[in-house]
Amino acid sequence: MNLWWVRNDGIGGHVWLAPGDLLSLRGEMLAQGIAWEEIEPGSGIPLRKLAPQDQDVITAREIEEALAAASREPLTLSDRSLWEDWLAFLEGGRARGGILVRP
Repeated sequence: MNLWWVRNDGIGGHVWLAPGDLLSLRGEMLAQGIAWEEIEPGSGIPLRKLAPQDQDVITAREIEEALAAASREPLTLSDRSLWEDWLAFLEGGRARGGILVRP
């Protein structure tokens, strides 16, 4: 999965996630209540945007909602640094117009 801040400088503001890391992050986001699936709409990041068929955008508002509820302590992840890096990437995306997601 390829993710970029909507407004990036071409040097920073991007991540490439392996399928296992993406699944781990999705699980942690659900456990913390900062993401939601289509069957139970809520606030935060819709998980369908992290598995797009085509290009999609996670909006700054969705990121803001997610970060407002997020804990720095992972609940399900054994890799604490992955969670910390993900939260830092989300914070950057919030400040730079959201996150562009490409399959």
